[in-house]
Amino acid sequence: MTPIHEVLTDMAACDLSPSKPDVIVFDSPGIVRYHVIGDKPGTRNGYWRGFSDGRPAGIFGSWKTGQTHHWISGDPSTATDADRQRIQAIQRQREQEQAQEHERIAEIATAQFNGLPEASGTPYTARKRIEPLNARQRGESLVLALVDWSGTVWSLQTIYPDGTKRMLKGGRKRGLHILIRENPDGRLLICEGHATGCSLAMMDPCAGVVAAVDAHNMLPVAQAARQRFPDREIVLAGDHDPVGIKCATAAARAVDGLVLIPETPGQDWNDYLVAQGGA
Repeated sequence: MTPIHEVLTDMAACDLSPSKPDVIVFDSPGIVRYHVIGDKPGTRNGYWRGFSDGRPAGIFGSWKTGQTHHWISGDPSTATDADRQRIQAIQRQREQEQAQEHERIAEIATAQFNGLPEASGTPYTARKRIEPLNARQRGESLVLALVDWSGTVWSLQTIYPDGTKRMLKGGRKRGLHILIRENPDGRLLICEGHATGCSLAMMDPCAGVVAAVDAHNMLPVAQAARQRFPDREIVLAGDHDPVGIKCATAAARAVDGLVLIPETPGQDWNDYLVAQGGA
């Protein structure tokens, strides 16, 4: 088995197979990003970097789920200290390159967000029957800032009129949130998407609300929130689907929080609000 086939086999075992296997190459000048089988079309959440000189080694993972896997050709149990040091060096290089790219995208995101008018309403918000809280607008598209708890803008999410969502390429997401509304004296609700967050803000006017962008980011967002608010009540308001329930429950356990799920399978909290005649 060639090193490339070894990598692809290990990727498959971790549910991180590329939809186009030929993108997995050795000795690339930078991180290789790729579409993971099962992810939304057009996304490139997978990453890989490896070197073929000496004993081939590298790293791969997913920016969506936070997975990181160290890979070495052959039997991993026979890896030497020199092999392990090389993998660690690849990891450090990846982290440095990623941090530099995040800083670059953050400057672009901040300038774009600050240059846009406050959102007044789009076809998407009309369909969801929400007020576009803490959002900006570009034409008929909604633009949302991904921030940390200091308020620094790191990236943007754009929601187009048809509901398609796009993140800035190369931007940071893990552990960041979309701030819907803050009230330091109220409990903190963490949900997945912006429309869900706006709906929760309507249903619980005294709560702070943030959106984690997707279910897999709920855990790191909750952990960052707990670090910021050691004693605050944190509620994970997940969607009623297998991934939403699993991720909300895991995040709640990690931060000693509560879980809030709509009763009806398939619903998120925006669906619930609309079904109740709200908005």
